[in-house]
Amino acid sequence: MRKNVLALSIAAMIGGLGFAGAASAGVIAGTSTPTATTLGATNAASFTVSQGGVGHQLIVPYFTTQAGNMSVVHIVNTDTSNGKALKVRFRGASNSDDIMDLQVLLSPGDVWTAAVAQGSDGISTLTTYDNTCTYPKLTKGVAQPFVTSRLNPNLTTAQIAENTREGYVEIFNMADIPSASVYTVGTNTASKSALYSTIKHVAATETPACDSAVLDATLLTNYTVESAAAAVGFATPTGGLLGDWYIINTGNTTVFSGSDTALTAGSNTSRGNFVFHPQLPSAVTSPELYTADPALASAAKAVTAKTSLGAGTATTAAVIAAAFYDLPDLSTPYLTTTTTGDLTGPRKQAATLTGQLAVASITNEYARDPSIAAQTDWVFSMPTRRYSVALDYSTTTNGVSTPTPVYSYVGAGNDGGTTTIPAAAPSQYFSKDNTKVVSGQICVNADGQSFWSREESVASAAAVFSPSQLTTYRFCGETSVLSFSSTSPLGANLARQTTTSGYTNGWGVVTTNNATGTAAQLGLPILGSSFIKLSNTAVTPNVNYGLTLPHRSVAASGS
Repeated sequence: MRKNVLALSIAAMIGGLGFAGAASAGVIAGTSTPTATTLGATNAASFTVSQGGVGHQLIVPYFTTQAGNMSVVHIVNTDTSNGKALKVRFRGASNSDDIMDLQVLLSPGDVWTAAVAQGSDGISTLTTYDNTCTYPKLTKGVAQPFVTSRLNPNLTTAQIAENTREGYVEIFNMADIPSASVYTVGTNTASKSALYSTIKHVAATETPACDSAVLDATLLTNYTVESAAAAVGFATPTGGLLGDWYIINTGNTTVFSGSDTALTAGSNTSRGNFVFHPQLPSAVTSPELYTADPALASAAKAVTAKTSLGAGTATTAAVIAAAFYDLPDLSTPYLTTTTTGDLTGPRKQAATLTGQLAVASITNEYARDPSIAAQTDWVFSMPTRRYSVALDYSTTTNGVSTPTPVYSYVGAGNDGGTTTIPAAAPSQYFSKDNTKVVSGQICVNADGQSFWSREESVASAAAVFSPSQLTTYRFCGETSVLSFSSTSPLGANLARQTTTSGYTNGWGVVTTNNATGTAAQLGLPILGSSFIKLSNTAVTPNVNYGLTLPHRSVAASGS
């Protein structure tokens, strides 16, 4: 199957440029203030969810190209002094598999927009009409197909295509690109960097040069030394990112919209570690030093078969051979309190972020009044689950594909150590004791749910969830959808269940204490909204309306 199209589109350049790869990935704690030799001191000590919506990292909780829907993302750089080197990654709804990633280079005050739509072959595509530099380059108005090589190869062609049509988006500020004139460019020792100059929009044309020679020379290098990264025009990343998204269906004239969840490292002006990684297919040595994703861990660094609570067998080979373009991700060490170590590194950061997103319950409204053709979907997105558990699609039983969960573990150092997942460790939000594989998707159960009508009636145990006919909701897939009617207003199908609450309209609560095997109620890391579609049939043609109501939640007590 094809490897990452965007990554491989520049692989041919590597030989001509003499790039040989480096032994370690680029995570650098900056020092001093940004100059031509220093990146600026890392001082961000913790992650929080930004109440103001501006931060260092952004999460788009859901996108869809099903049933005629198109999803559009906007990324805004509110920093008017520094450019931003961003990694943008689209992940699939089923098991968080990478289905598209690229770099976006925002100039100060810049906005990047792009649309995700379904291609003629059923595979989602990414299209932009924006002038902002991307790497590899996205040609204006030309649809770039999503990539399927990380999806389950045992699926049919149609199923593989569908697995690109729903998911979520991760956006990371890998590094700043400062506008200061402190660089040597040619014979001028007081210039803006060549990188900054080529990504900066020219006022007369509102278009940056995006000089491929400059971008290739700068972005195809894995920087492991502060002075080398600083010399080409990078600095440690500050905040200033905000984002919005909308889902539009021109066929039924419905729009849903919302804002990205923003994660702030310290304050919005704090500096994280420099985490720029080149968009290359070159192998990363000891990837577990830079990511908590268990599928990317090297041999003997992730747990597969579980024998009892907290015990298991380590992998003997990497599930996926990690490449530079797999980095950074949400777990890549960004803070002064996280390093490229074992307990102090990616797993610690993933646990910190998961704790920030963990909730003990989700509350929202639903409507399915037939007089207004009401339909409702609740979306539950768990963007940090991938850093605890992933699926190995290569495993078989008696010749039949049987995807096996692969878990992160808490071991003794980086030499393999003790392959255990402690039952009471607050970092272990997902383990073999609260997850199972159902129809090729990782699932975790809610603790329960209750639904009310608008007239105070309540049904706690009457709900039935199909197709599995469970009486308690099960989050199957990383981005799961609960439909309150036979027709999904989002066209959701990949990780969708339906329920009959017993009421036409009302509200409900799904409890997610996640206390299995531990005294603490850790909760589950959930983002999302209620999507309600209504139709006014009293006019001709009918007028449709889309309502997007963010989930209300209660923080988990054990996080």
